[in-house]
Amino acid sequence: MSRYRLGVDIGGTFTDLVVYDRIKNVYHTKKTLTTPHNLAEGVLEAIGHYVIDLSEIEYFVHGTTSGLNAFLERKGANVALIVTKGFRDVYEIGRANRTEMYNIQFNKPASLVEREHIYEVCERVTFDGSVVTPLDEGNLHQIIEELKDKNYDAVAVCLMHAYRNPEHEYLIRMMIEKELDIPVSLSSDIAREWREYERVSTTVINAYIAPIVKKYLNILEQEVEKRGFKKDIYIMQSNGGVMTSKIAKRLPLQTLMSGPVGGTIGGMNLTKLTGDPNLICIDMGGTSFDVSMIIDGQPDITAEINMEGFPILSPMVNIHTIGAGGGSIAWVEAGGLRVGPKSAGSSPGPACYGKGGKQPTVTDANLVLGRIDENNFLGGDIKLDKQAAILAVKSVADQIGLSIQETAEGICDVANAKMADAIRTLTVKRGIDPRDFTLVAFGGAGPMHAVLIADLLDMKKVFVPSVSGTFSAWGMLQTDIRFDTVRNYVASINQVNYAEVESLYEEMKQESISVLNQQNIQTDDIRFQNSIDVRYEGQEYTVNIENDKNDLKEIEKDFHQAHLDIYGHNNPIGLIEIVNLRVTAFGDLEKVEYVKSTNRVEQQAMPASNRKVVWNNTVDETNVFSTDDLLYGNYFSGPAIVEDKNSTLVIPPKHYISIDEYQNIEILKKTAEQEVLV
Repeated sequence: MSRYRLGVDIGGTFTDLVVYDRIKNVYHTKKTLTTPHNLAEGVLEAIGHYVIDLSEIEYFVHGTTSGLNAFLERKGANVALIVTKGFRDVYEIGRANRTEMYNIQFNKPASLVEREHIYEVCERVTFDGSVVTPLDEGNLHQIIEELKDKNYDAVAVCLMHAYRNPEHEYLIRMMIEKELDIPVSLSSDIAREWREYERVSTTVINAYIAPIVKKYLNILEQEVEKRGFKKDIYIMQSNGGVMTSKIAKRLPLQTLMSGPVGGTIGGMNLTKLTGDPNLICIDMGGTSFDVSMIIDGQPDITAEINMEGFPILSPMVNIHTIGAGGGSIAWVEAGGLRVGPKSAGSSPGPACYGKGGKQPTVTDANLVLGRIDENNFLGGDIKLDKQAAILAVKSVADQIGLSIQETAEGICDVANAKMADAIRTLTVKRGIDPRDFTLVAFGGAGPMHAVLIADLLDMKKVFVPSVSGTFSAWGMLQTDIRFDTVRNYVASINQVNYAEVESLYEEMKQESISVLNQQNIQTDDIRFQNSIDVRYEGQEYTVNIENDKNDLKEIEKDFHQAHLDIYGHNNPIGLIEIVNLRVTAFGDLEKVEYVKSTNRVEQQAMPASNRKVVWNNTVDETNVFSTDDLLYGNYFSGPAIVEDKNSTLVIPPKHYISIDEYQNIEILKKTAEQEVLV
């Protein structure tokens, strides 16, 4: 019997689970420590808390960090790259621009594929797709023999102008797969658009993580099948949709931001509940701090990102990540206090976990300050060692000549400043004022720092979802299957060949239908969204404009306005050029409505207890509330601590808190007038 819908998100420290039980009409949540040696173990342990017979699972969606971790830690596959003869050095040369112009010690990141592992094949296709030099199959056979001798784990293929004519790449894959049982990544599958270096980089990254993602998903599929689950596992994509694990093995690149994106999609669904269309979402776990935005009710999605110095051509939710989490280690450099990016992770974890960690972390600092209950962490599942946290913080305090209490608050202040700067990177640097947004906080540590971060940015409103500790996993249950396709088409907007454009859109729709049909979505249930990449003639980069009506006059008008909004200027009489056509296909999946309370209790909430907490180097007796006791309509003022089994909310003085009909917590900063009244 189909009873459960599951969302699982693997983080650097914790693995989060959200289970919806159809029979009881309730959500269950759980956090377990991530198991780096075998990520599937942590997933199965979390599921086992609520579901014994996995045949009762109706739907299972999963955010995996296996590919991202392999990429960040440089522990990916041994990759061979095949390119067109004469273009062996494209990947190594890259672009001439310096991403840190004034850093005299700047070095480009080391390539994922060394030059000795790049092979040239005799073939050539021109910019319009015409074949100038047919593929030399004899030459390719020689390359395949070399691939056999060197035991590569994966192959990336990126030929000149394959985005216009991919036949040579298809032939290369077919011939390699006849001889070798390893993943083959084609640029025409991964990034079918121009800009040679970016295409190579994207294809190489896909190949670099492909064997790792495939191995992990194979293990997970086998383990859940042993326990009775016979359906598809769905994997969260970086673009905000989901795909089956079968497709994920072919396109592992789309799993890179698999976990953090779940929280962004959850934020998009919150806009429907709250009516607040503009959100800044922050996800703080044990290892990282992720920032994303919801603008006018939709996630901020970009067609290209730069990760660890490598460009990636693929639609992804725009997420800025820094190494600042509950497990981020505090250290001293040149007499100054630093926090992160190194993390204690789940093993050994913070010193207070009692698993051998000795270095102070943000979690240890919060425990020393009284913001975390040592006996009620994660609902009492983990008992914390406060004395170990004090000793760890003391090791840094002694180096900088401050008290333990001052150092602990300093650790939190440094972390908060770093996280506020991460938000500025995604907003202020793009001309966006964060004060116009509501801050939505989630992750195990997000609510602990959110209000303090909002104060640094002068943001007036903070929103903490009722399932904040496992919100990314919840968000995964609210999304649909998604597939993105792109075709290069370059023309001045007044010289567009409508028949050719329609033909390319139809080609992309048929490709999308084929992929979604493989994921059990019927053709009649697929929604399409057309868009177009446009720029002023002479520009390098483009702006993406929706194109559902194929009205070029409307596109031109929208582009001028979008350019003004993004860059602060435009040129209404400038010549406009089309560069790419895009199609996004959606397959709707069933979702569960958020449980709404109708019984409003308009009264001040009563604290469950109180304890001594440090605020601005002063110890105050502070009210402690439990989310189990808070009801729709309750309200109270800070300073306060709100404890949930999966997270802790820290609310400093001068803030007002209320509970909405969905058990979400809203925090407003009191105005000067309100302070006078109080």
